[in-house]
Amino acid sequence: MRRSPAAGSVDELGRVVAFVRENLAKTADDLRPIQAGCVVSTPSLPAVWSVNQIRVALPLGFESVIELAEEQLAATRYVHIVTENQDSGPGLEDAFRAAGWKTEREVWMVLAAEPDGATDTSVVVDADEDEVTEMMRRWYSEDELDAGALDQLVEFSRREVRACGDRLLGVRSSDGQLVAVSKLRSDGRTAQVEDVYTAPEARGRGFGRAVVARAVELARDDGHDLIFITADDNDWPKQLYARVGFRPLGLMWQFHHD
Repeated sequence: MRRSPAAGSVDELGRVVAFVRENLAKTADDLRPIQAGCVVSTPSLPAVWSVNQIRVALPLGFESVIELAEEQLAATRYVHIVTENQDSGPGLEDAFRAAGWKTEREVWMVLAAEPDGATDTSVVVDADEDEVTEMMRRWYSEDELDAGALDQLVEFSRREVRACGDRLLGVRSSDGQLVAVSKLRSDGRTAQVEDVYTAPEARGRGFGRAVVARAVELARDDGHDLIFITADDNDWPKQLYARVGFRPLGLMWQFHHD
């Protein structure tokens, strides 16, 4: 059983959770609070898990979560459950995996240290929405998706940018094409660095670090007192973010099946 990261305060974690929910509410067709958390529903984009899910905040057990999801997600073609509760998450991960569900664990990381070295952010420029959307299509295409699901994910990315007022950052190759991107999302006090992606042909050149570092610079310059990023807890990008100064704050667990 994996325990939650100890770094960061309860207040910071609460702010991150609230920030994420506020932006879900802007992007989804509907976000409905329930006693255990909230239900996010977007019939206009039925293949996009992140806006068709139940989010659980209370420390519920496996059977209770299943019952709640069956009740609240009866109309969806799959079940996608997210728990934000740091106490029950590890046990739920074990239980859902044992029951044959797909499980994912993401870590919220907060800027809490200085970077391990200087980063040349002069290569980072503001990017155009259409260009970034095409980069998102390249990213999503790396997974095996049918055309309908891919189109919905791309539309979701565009909708999210507009709804949340994201600042779009990128690095261009010598021919002027975008080869790396990130988004900076803000409510004026809390900032999130999101959707960091580098095209395969441009990897290993420090562009991912550059767009993250530039987003941090901008957020700091604008006076944000909390800057965070989300990473797969089982993948290498969290090591990159750690080198920029991000430290684990809390975990989010996702469980889904068709």
